[in-house]
Amino acid sequence: MLKLETKRLIIRPTNSNDISSIHEMLNCKETMKFFVEGVYSIEKVHEFINRNQKEVHHFTILLKSSNRIVGKISYNPWVMKKTKEIGWIIFKTAEGNGYATEAAKAIAAYAFEEEKIHRLIATCQPKNIASKRVCEKLGMRLEGEFKKCIHYKDDIWWDELFYSLLEEDYFEV
Repeated sequence: MLKLETKRLIIRPTNSNDISSIHEMLNCKETMKFFVEGVYSIEKVHEFINRNQKEVHHFTILLKSSNRIVGKISYNPWVMKKTKEIGWIIFKTAEGNGYATEAAKAIAAYAFEEEKIHRLIATCQPKNIASKRVCEKLGMRLEGEFKKCIHYKDDIWWDELFYSLLEEDYFEV
Protein backbone atom coordinates (compact mmCIF):
# COMPACT_ATOMS: atom_id res chain seq x y z
CA MET A 1 0.00 0.00 0.00
CA LEU A 2 1.28 3.42 -0.99
CA LYS A 3 2.99 5.41 1.75
CA LEU A 4 5.30 8.26 0.79
CA GLU A 5 7.54 10.60 2.73
CA THR A 6 8.98 13.94 1.73
CA LYS A 7 11.21 16.32 3.62
CA ARG A 8 8.26 17.61 5.69
CA LEU A 9 5.35 15.27 4.99
CA ILE A 10 3.99 11.78 5.36
CA ILE A 11 1.43 10.76 2.74
CA ARG A 12 -0.49 7.63 3.66
CA PRO A 13 -3.89 6.09 2.89
CA THR A 14 -6.77 7.90 4.55
CA ASN A 15 -8.33 5.67 7.21
CA SER A 16 -10.99 5.69 9.92
CA ASN A 17 -8.62 7.34 12.41
CA ASP A 18 -8.71 10.43 10.19
CA ILE A 19 -12.50 10.90 10.21
CA SER A 20 -12.64 13.79 12.67
CA SER A 21 -9.85 15.82 11.05
CA ILE A 22 -10.93 15.10 7.49
CA HIS A 23 -14.51 16.06 8.37
CA GLU A 24 -13.30 19.31 9.93
CA MET A 25 -11.46 20.16 6.70
CA LEU A 26 -14.23 19.05 4.30
CA ASN A 27 -16.93 20.73 6.35
CA CYS A 28 -15.40 24.20 5.87
CA LYS A 29 -17.33 26.31 3.33
CA GLU A 30 -14.26 28.34 2.41
CA THR A 31 -12.14 25.23 1.82
CA MET A 32 -14.85 23.55 -0.26
CA LYS A 33 -15.93 26.56 -2.32
CA PHE A 34 -14.44 25.10 -5.52
CA PHE A 35 -16.02 21.66 -5.09
CA VAL A 36 -19.45 21.11 -6.61
CA GLU A 37 -20.46 18.71 -3.82
CA GLY A 38 -19.92 21.45 -1.23
CA VAL A 39 -19.24 20.69 2.41
CA TYR A 40 -19.22 17.09 3.60
CA SER A 41 -21.39 15.78 6.39
CA ILE A 42 -19.81 13.36 8.86
CA GLU A 43 -21.80 10.58 7.16
CA LYS A 44 -20.36 11.47 3.77
CA VAL A 45 -16.83 11.40 5.23
CA HIS A 46 -17.53 7.95 6.73
CA GLU A 47 -18.75 6.75 3.31
CA PHE A 48 -15.70 7.92 1.37
CA ILE A 49 -13.29 6.59 4.01
CA ASN A 50 -15.07 3.22 4.05
CA ARG A 51 -14.78 3.04 0.25
CA ASN A 52 -11.12 3.95 0.61
CA GLN A 53 -10.54 0.84 2.74
CA LYS A 54 -11.51 -1.31 -0.26
CA GLU A 55 -9.81 0.64 -3.04
CA VAL A 56 -7.33 3.29 -1.96
CA HIS A 57 -7.53 6.55 -3.87
CA HIS A 58 -7.39 9.08 -1.00
CA PHE A 59 -4.31 9.84 1.04
CA THR A 60 -3.91 11.90 4.19
CA ILE A 61 -1.12 14.48 4.29
CA LEU A 62 0.55 14.76 7.70
CA LEU A 63 3.38 16.92 8.98
CA LYS A 64 6.34 14.77 9.99
CA SER A 65 7.24 17.15 12.80
CA SER A 66 3.89 16.92 14.63
CA ASN A 67 1.86 14.17 12.91
CA ARG A 68 -0.81 16.86 12.36
CA ILE A 69 -3.10 16.38 9.37
CA VAL A 70 -2.76 19.31 6.96
CA GLY A 71 -4.73 17.98 4.00
CA LYS A 72 -5.58 15.13 1.69
CA ILE A 73 -4.59 14.18 -1.81
CA SER A 74 -6.37 11.89 -4.23
CA TYR A 75 -4.74 9.71 -6.86
CA ASN A 76 -7.20 7.92 -9.14
CA PRO A 77 -7.23 5.96 -12.36
CA TRP A 78 -8.67 8.03 -15.18
CA VAL A 79 -10.56 6.91 -18.29
CA MET A 80 -7.49 6.43 -20.50
CA LYS A 81 -4.86 3.71 -20.26
CA LYS A 82 -1.83 4.52 -18.05
CA THR A 83 -3.42 7.82 -17.02
CA LYS A 84 -4.06 8.95 -13.44
CA GLU A 85 -5.78 11.98 -11.95
CA ILE A 86 -4.48 13.88 -8.96
CA GLY A 87 -6.30 16.36 -6.69
CA TRP A 88 -5.69 17.98 -3.31
CA ILE A 89 -7.39 19.79 -0.48
CA ILE A 90 -5.45 21.60 2.24
CA PHE A 91 -6.73 22.83 5.60
CA LYS A 92 -7.40 26.56 5.43
CA THR A 93 -5.01 27.05 8.37
CA ALA A 94 -2.24 25.18 6.50
CA GLU A 95 -2.52 26.97 3.13
CA GLY A 96 0.43 28.88 1.76
CA ASN A 97 3.10 26.53 3.08
CA GLY A 98 3.65 24.51 -0.09
CA TYR A 99 2.18 21.30 1.33
CA ALA A 100 -0.05 20.61 -1.69
CA THR A 101 2.87 21.09 -4.09
CA GLU A 102 5.18 18.92 -2.00
CA ALA A 103 2.61 16.13 -1.72
CA ALA A 104 1.67 16.37 -5.40
CA LYS A 105 5.33 16.16 -6.44
CA ALA A 106 5.74 13.02 -4.33
CA ILE A 107 2.67 11.44 -5.95
CA ALA A 108 3.92 12.46 -9.42
CA ALA A 109 7.31 10.87 -8.73
CA TYR A 110 5.61 7.67 -7.61
CA ALA A 111 3.27 7.73 -10.62
CA PHE A 112 5.97 8.15 -13.25
CA GLU A 113 8.93 6.40 -11.62
CA GLU A 114 7.20 3.44 -9.97
CA GLU A 115 3.92 2.91 -11.80
CA LYS A 116 5.33 4.04 -15.15
CA ILE A 117 2.18 5.95 -16.09
CA HIS A 118 1.96 7.86 -19.37
CA ARG A 119 -0.01 10.90 -18.21
CA LEU A 120 -1.00 12.65 -14.98
CA ILE A 121 -3.97 15.03 -15.08
CA ALA A 122 -5.52 17.58 -12.74
CA THR A 123 -8.53 19.86 -13.06
CA CYS A 124 -9.59 23.00 -11.25
CA GLN A 125 -11.80 26.03 -11.66
CA PRO A 126 -10.23 29.16 -13.20
CA LYS A 127 -10.72 31.16 -9.98
CA ASN A 128 -8.84 28.55 -7.91
CA ILE A 129 -5.49 30.35 -8.11
CA ALA A 130 -3.80 28.13 -5.50
CA SER A 131 -4.59 24.91 -7.41
CA LYS A 132 -3.53 26.49 -10.70
CA ARG A 133 -0.17 27.33 -9.09
CA VAL A 134 0.28 23.75 -7.85
CA CYS A 135 -0.34 22.45 -11.38
CA GLU A 136 2.20 24.89 -12.77
CA LYS A 137 4.80 24.00 -10.11
CA LEU A 138 4.38 20.34 -11.09
CA GLY A 139 5.28 21.30 -14.64
CA MET A 140 1.79 20.55 -15.90
CA ARG A 141 0.59 22.10 -19.12
CA LEU A 142 -2.78 23.83 -19.38
CA GLU A 143 -4.46 21.85 -22.14
CA GLY A 144 -7.85 23.46 -22.14
CA GLU A 145 -10.56 25.49 -20.50
CA PHE A 146 -13.94 23.85 -20.71
CA LYS A 147 -16.62 26.51 -20.63
CA LYS A 148 -19.66 25.89 -18.44
CA CYS A 149 -19.01 22.14 -18.24
CA ILE A 150 -19.77 21.50 -14.56
CA HIS A 151 -23.32 21.92 -13.33
CA TYR A 152 -23.08 23.52 -9.91
CA LYS A 153 -26.73 24.15 -9.03
CA ASP A 154 -29.89 25.63 -10.45
CA ASP A 155 -28.77 27.44 -13.60
CA ILE A 156 -25.17 27.91 -12.49
CA TRP A 157 -22.44 26.28 -14.57
CA TRP A 158 -18.72 26.35 -13.81
CA ASP A 159 -15.78 26.45 -16.19
CA GLU A 160 -12.98 23.96 -15.63
CA LEU A 161 -9.28 24.01 -16.47
CA PHE A 162 -7.63 20.79 -17.61
CA TYR A 163 -3.91 20.30 -16.87
CA SER A 164 -1.65 17.39 -17.71
CA LEU A 165 1.91 16.19 -17.41
CA LEU A 166 3.25 13.58 -19.82
CA GLU A 167 5.84 11.01 -18.88
CA GLU A 168 8.46 12.46 -21.25
CA ASP A 169 7.91 15.96 -19.85
CA TYR A 170 8.23 14.70 -16.28
CA PHE A 171 11.61 13.12 -17.01
CA GLU A 172 12.88 16.22 -18.87
CA VAL A 173 12.51 18.44 -15.79
